[in-house]
Amino acid sequence: MEPSHAQSYAQLISDRVSEIDLPAEAAWFRDPEVVIAGDGIEVMVATPTADRPRPVLAVGERLAVEAPREVVKGVVAVQVARAHLGHPEPAGQWATLLFGFSGVFLLFGLATGLAPFGFLGGLGVIGGVLGWRARIEFAHALRARVHEADELAVSWVGRQNVVDALHWLASRVEPDPRPGGRLDPPTFHDRLAHLAGA
Repeated sequence: MEPSHAQSYAQLISDRVSEIDLPAEAAWFRDPEVVIAGDGIEVMVATPTADRPRPVLAVGERLAVEAPREVVKGVVAVQVARAHLGHPEPAGQWATLLFGFSGVFLLFGLATGLAPFGFLGGLGVIGGVLGWRARIEFAHALRARVHEADELAVSWVGRQNVVDALHWLASRVEPDPRPGGRLDPPTFHDRLAHLAGA
């Protein structure tokens, strides 16, 4: 995209953001620096820092060019809500690696009859189980946070705008042939179903 066009679309996105009815606690996002970045439909929100007092909103070119006004408001509102709520701390990401090493130690200990290797392997398996439990809890917290952000965005721009935004995004993302697992973030279908039931 040429710089002049990018600037025009950035201003257009900025105008649409100004239409979002943000409460006082999210006032930090009322005047973002908008950047057209990449050629996709992504939206990234960078919160203000001491070095950069204005938040940055990076919007994919396809979203800026193709999306209707209400869809842009819905997508941006959801991302701002997620940034406002923060992200849960990742946990248990090391569990799979620990299981692998523990399995090697355990098998080696059983094959050679060396008790210390079997003992270390057993401890590793216990640690891996605890790690998987922490990872599952993190996944549940992340899913809950995504749904909470959707609901917060609904209170800012209305349910229909958020639903339209999720439908628009879902129609432009490659479908994943695998169903969402317990450790995966919620799919657009999950999020729409949650909003419909809320």
